[in-house]
Amino acid sequence: MGQSRRQRGIFQRHNGDCRRERECTCPWWIRYADEHGREHREKVGPKGLATRVYQKRKTQVVEGRFFPETLRRKDPLLRDFIDDYLERVRGTLRSYSDLARCGRIWKVVLGDRSLRQVVAGDVQRYVARRLTEVSPASVNREVGVLKRLFNVAINDGLVDLNPLRQVKLLKENNARSRYLTDEEEQRLRAQIGEEHWPLVTIALGTGLRRSEQFNLRWQHVDFNSNVLTIPRTKAGRVRHVPMNSIVRTLLRGMPSRLKSGWVFPSAAADTPLDSQNFMNRIFTPAVKRARIQDFHWHDLRHTFASRLVMKSVDIRTVQELLGHADIRMTLRYSHLSPAHLLDAVEKLAGEGTGTTTGTDRTDAIEENEGASRKLPPRKANLRATRRNRTGDLLITNQLLYHLS
Repeated sequence: MGQSRRQRGIFQRHNGDCRRERECTCPWWIRYADEHGREHREKVGPKGLATRVYQKRKTQVVEGRFFPETLRRKDPLLRDFIDDYLERVRGTLRSYSDLARCGRIWKVVLGDRSLRQVVAGDVQRYVARRLTEVSPASVNREVGVLKRLFNVAINDGLVDLNPLRQVKLLKENNARSRYLTDEEEQRLRAQIGEEHWPLVTIALGTGLRRSEQFNLRWQHVDFNSNVLTIPRTKAGRVRHVPMNSIVRTLLRGMPSRLKSGWVFPSAAADTPLDSQNFMNRIFTPAVKRARIQDFHWHDLRHTFASRLVMKSVDIRTVQELLGHADIRMTLRYSHLSPAHLLDAVEKLAGEGTGTTTGTDRTDAIEENEGASRKLPPRKANLRATRRNRTGDLLITNQLLYHLS
């Protein structure tokens, strides 16, 4: 039999060791011309795939959708692009550790795929599975990092569209405001010990975030003005936190004042105390021994805010002390102090609104009762039948009937 007819635009390049037999594994190429007559060649792979790619390129040329520059673009693996991006931003982002953590997760989940192979469905399936393990807020942080990576890839010209544009972020419930009761505070103190209790007391007296407190330097503690300065908060601003007498006394007695630049130094005194290590060794075991349910270090900050509100400190002041950029974050505590709402509506009681209270009605009856003793029965009845703004007609008539 003769050789099969060669298909136009598709050919195979053989190496020197190939014997040109049917089982040859050499890759197939395609050859075609664009709308300007320029010839293009692409190495594809198997013959069947080469046939499909050739037809696709011919269609793109006819429809004016062929852009040869896109064929020369690199398509790196997601894991390689994550490593490259982390190298670029190392030392420039405050959130680098969180970024690196999320990057490690995506390298495990989708790292073997190239950037152009990642689709929305891959991420949506991961989100559904991940929700069984962590909170919606945690899932949103991880998805947000991947969206950010693809936006950078678009700027680098590696992809045209962000495949996560169709992935919606989950609704988060940030209204949690667990706070420490007085009885729980005593139990926690007994379990954590007097050596480490000052760290908890300072958190309860300042409302500092964990990173803000454990990275506090003595240069940011001003005993003259009784103010702690946070040079860069979560919102990227400078914040000043006043010290009450208890916090001021504790800080003055800290042995680290003469030994380290850090208020809470490590054993070597040249670095701050590792907050996560402190959580794992001291705080979390003490919470468990005290049998305090669903309580974390950040809840000390909630406790600080809750106690302020319950002592009738206004929400705006609490917002400023906490350093919230948006007052909606502070309003989660407003339900703890209904007193200011009661004071507001109580002001209406002293105004003439045309309505009466039970006390007003009683006073009106007593006035009518006194008047009925002085007037003749006929005039008293006439007086009682007049509608006034304070008396109840039925009750007043019945009362005057019996008095007459």
